[in-house]
This record gives sequence, structure tokens and C-alpha cells, in this order.
Amino acid sequence: MITGYGLGALGQGASYYFISSYFVVFLTNCVGFSSSTAGTISSLAMVVEVIAGMVVGNFSDRCTSKMGRRRPFMMAAALAMMPVCVLLFRYIQMPAGLRIAYYLILAVAFRIAFSTNEIPYNALGAEIVTGYESRIRLRSITRAFSIAGNAIGYIMPLMVLDMFTDQRMAWQVMGLIIGACCLIGWMTCVAATGKNIYVLEKAEKKENLVKEILISYRQLLALRPMKLAVVYKIAFTCAFSLYSVGTIYFLQYNLGLDNRYTSYIYIFTVAIFALATPLTDKMAMAKSKAWQQMVVMASCAVAGIAIYLFASDSVMGCAVYIGIFAMVQTGFWQLSSSIFYDIVEVDEYVNHKRREGDIMSAVSVLGTLITAIMVQAFGIFFDLAGFDPDLQVQPESVTGFLNIAYILFPCICLLVGAAVLKIFPINKETFASLQTALSLRKKGERYDQYMADIERIIGTKAG
Repeated sequence: MITGYGLGALGQGASYYFISSYFVVFLTNCVGFSSSTAGTISSLAMVVEVIAGMVVGNFSDRCTSKMGRRRPFMMAAALAMMPVCVLLFRYIQMPAGLRIAYYLILAVAFRIAFSTNEIPYNALGAEIVTGYESRIRLRSITRAFSIAGNAIGYIMPLMVLDMFTDQRMAWQVMGLIIGACCLIGWMTCVAATGKNIYVLEKAEKKENLVKEILISYRQLLALRPMKLAVVYKIAFTCAFSLYSVGTIYFLQYNLGLDNRYTSYIYIFTVAIFALATPLTDKMAMAKSKAWQQMVVMASCAVAGIAIYLFASDSVMGCAVYIGIFAMVQTGFWQLSSSIFYDIVEVDEYVNHKRREGDIMSAVSVLGTLITAIMVQAFGIFFDLAGFDPDLQVQPESVTGFLNIAYILFPCICLLVGAAVLKIFPINKETFASLQTALSLRKKGERYDQYMADIERIIGTKAG
């Protein structure tokens, strides 16, 4: 079951990295939109995903299907993603206003399909395994499949673009490949996780869905670990969104590298992903998930700032930056969901509820909203800096902006994330105390000996 669950990350990794790294590039370099228009389309689609994510998370917590609470949503997303990807990355010749509407509608459809799988998929992981270390293992296996997806979404587009003289056909082929990855990976996951799945027999009827979601989010955000984890998520998302949207532009305009060299950089990145995954697992097992993330984020931030100051215009400096940022990425994608999984038990202790779906939807909504803001801001300031897609050599104002947006600002964000993780209270020992206390409470027994750890987690006098 765990391996089958992990295979679902193939489509997730491929589609996420592809849309994050190439969608704006496709809209500017192939369709011909300005960077601000492309950023607006991408950002508006992500805003819709925010709303969809809130609804999907809550619905999946209350779904009474015999397939379980999560799998029906994952199946629907798998069937929808293939046609959406094919149509989204197809060049359409029509009046400007209609073209904008076309790509906006399909970008929205992509984001809805993605969140319809992502949130239930991540929530399902918290149901499959409940131990601190077993959750690390689950996410490590999942990360291995995600890396394969990253290679498809990260490296293959540049190879395909070099293979075809017709760039429009190349983008169409990539849309087909990404859609196929989602269909195969997500449907395999649905089929593999059908045994011993939790089935909700009866759900409490809610008269006001929006009010219920907002109340749930408010209760979750009142939890001390959730507050800290949210800041950690925001810090990484700000850094990653700028890194993703800026990579190709930085390599092309600041370093003068064509797609062939850019593909080598991406191969290098995926190789770092593969090498860092077992190291991330060992570090998290040895100390804690939060400690591993704190150390790697802080180290990358310090090294990145040094590169910005002394080597931002060198290929070697950029390669080092990409390598250390790859370490941050693989650790985040490997451990962040597991960090949020552990808040499920905190919610259960404080609020007497298990809301995996709402927790993961809050995380997804937050990430999507922050990404939308950062992508939109990047597009606006990129245009203000004087970016012209018709120029092979951009003015110094553009390259200077890329230095700040691609290297300096992401590193500052990572420092903020590392500082928050320094005080994150959940580790192997405190989580074990929490689980034992929950078990004893269900039996009506006392658990006074675990109160010190519980109070450390929730930050107040525990009852």
C-alpha cells in the first residue's frame, strides 16, 4: 500500500514542477503575452485554486463514499487532468482578448484538478500511517517517486524543446506527457490504497459550508505548532516561487546559457534530489524533522547570500546556488507534509477532532495564495525593470532585478523559515508523549506524566 501511495507523487511532482517552472515561460515565449499578463493569468488561476482547495479539504473530511474519504476526489482529478494539460499547452490563434480568456479558463481547470488530487492525497498519508518515524518513511518513499516526476517536469521540457523545430508542437507534446503522468500515477495510487481504508459512515450535516471552513481554519491556526508551521510554509513558498519562475530567465539573460545548458543544470538538480533524499531521511530520524529543515534552510540562506555578494555573475556560483537550493527543496517536499501530519494529533488533543483534510487544505491554500502573489509581483516588477522578450540581451536593470529576485530575496525568506523552526515544539519524544496521552485519555486513564511535553507542544496549561 505504501509503495502504491508513493506512486501518486509521480504525477504530482511532474505537474507541479512543470507548471511552476514553465507555464509563465510558455505564455511569454510561445503564446506571446507580456510577463505581467502571463503572471496575471497564473495568479488568477491560483486564486481560484485557493477557493477550490478550501472546499475540497472540507468535503474530503466528510465524504462517506465506500471508497473512503479521499480516493473519490483523487480519481476524479486523475481523469480530468489529461485533457486539461493537452488543451492548456496548445497554441491557439485567436483575438487577444479571447486568447487570454482561453488560457485563463484552462489554467483555472488545471489548478482545480491539481488541488482536487493534492489535498486528499496528502490527507490520505496521515490516515495510512500514524507514527512519527513511519510518517518520515512514508514521505521518503513518496519523495523517491516525486523525484522521478520532477525529472519529467523539470528536465524533459528542455529536451523536447530542443528536439522540435516547431516550439508550439513541443509544448503540445509536453502537455500530453504531463497529463499521462497524472493519469497513470494517480489512478495507480487510487487502486493501490483501497484495502483497510478508513470509511466514514455518517457525516455531520453543515448548513453553512463557508462558515464551517472558516471556523475550522481559525481553530487550527490557534494551535501553536500550526502557527509556527504556517510561517515556515510561507517562508519556503516565497523563496521557491521566485526561484522557480526566475530560473530560466536568470540562466538565459544573466548567464547567457541556452536550453542545452539549462537542461544540464536541471539534470544536476534532480541528481541532488536523489542524493539528498536518503540523507534527509537519516537526519530527520536522528534528530527531528524540524531540526533537519532548520539546518538545511539556514545553511542554504547563508551560502546563497555569499553567492549574491561575490559570485552572482558566474556559472559556478549559480551551480552552487542551484545545488544548495535543491537540498532545501528535497527536504521540504520530503518532510513538510509529515510535519503537518503531526498537527492532526495536536488538533485531536485540543479540539477533539481529526481534520486531516482541513489541515492539508489550509497548507495548500496558503501555498497557492502566496505563490500567486509572488508570481504576480515578479511579473509586474520584471516588466517595470524593462524586460523585453524580443531582446536576446536584456538591459542591466533586468539582470539586476533577477539577481535580487532569484538569489537574495529567497535566501532572506529561508532565514526566516529557519528561525521559526528553531522553536518548533514537536519532535520524536514530545510526539510520543502526545500519542500516549491521547490513547490513555480515550481509555479514561490518567496521563499526568506526559503533561510537560504536551504543554511544551501547545504552549499553554493543558487540560
